[in-house]
Amino acid sequence: MEVTYAATVLGWPVYQLCALFLIYGFLGVVIETVFCLVREGVLESRLGLLYVPLRPMYGIGGVACTVLLDRLQHQPIVVFLGGMLICSVVEYTAGSICDKVFGTISWDYRSKPLHLHGKICLEYSCYWGLLVWLAVSVLNPLIAGPVSWLESNAGQTVLTAMIGLTLAAALLTVAAWARARERLDFHNAQAEGRTVNVAETAARRILDRLAPDALMINTFPRTRLADELMALTGQQRSWIGWPRHRPGNDHNTSAPVRPTPPRIRASR
Repeated sequence: MEVTYAATVLGWPVYQLCALFLIYGFLGVVIETVFCLVREGVLESRLGLLYVPLRPMYGIGGVACTVLLDRLQHQPIVVFLGGMLICSVVEYTAGSICDKVFGTISWDYRSKPLHLHGKICLEYSCYWGLLVWLAVSVLNPLIAGPVSWLESNAGQTVLTAMIGLTLAAALLTVAAWARARERLDFHNAQAEGRTVNVAETAARRILDRLAPDALMINTFPRTRLADELMALTGQQRSWIGWPRHRPGNDHNTSAPVRPTPPRIRASR
């Protein structure tokens, strides 16, 4: 692996790019979680993979923007516009793949002005531009030192293990999506009174144990697949919400409200 990590892409060592992919993928989970909590008052899963706190779209976008824009960090307007473009392409591509391959998507911007097929919109593209400016101008310089230090202190071994774990989680997630779609088709057939014969295999049994309907609903709660599974199985997503700020309700600021403990809803 030492030779592979020493190779470069547009002057960037593969080791550093792999490390940035994991770092920005993890930060994507943090950003999405905080954004959802602040905007909707809900604390729920914002993972992109099963069992691993990572959103690959953020990792890919972070690496792409680093490679293409880092040398322009002293030109903030160019970085902002470039970040808007690059991340919008990544987001649109990710949304299209999820929609075509898995028949589902985690976001829908059709209610936003200036959207493209509901997969990207001007508002969120601007958010991407701001995040990329922050990453290129602030985070990348802070990350560079620790990443280089780790590389010379067993960093390659740790990175290889983490990349391997991420790949395994990605393969499991893809297989789980496909299996969940099979279960959904089975539930639909039952609801319509049709008989569906599905061969019971060891692989299907393993996937049913590792990624049952409840886990898929709670790991990917904003997807179309989760909505369909909830409608057919009666299971509900688990989330923590504050009564004074609930999804779909405007926050009442006309009078002070005494803080109350969080309320927990669990799957049935």
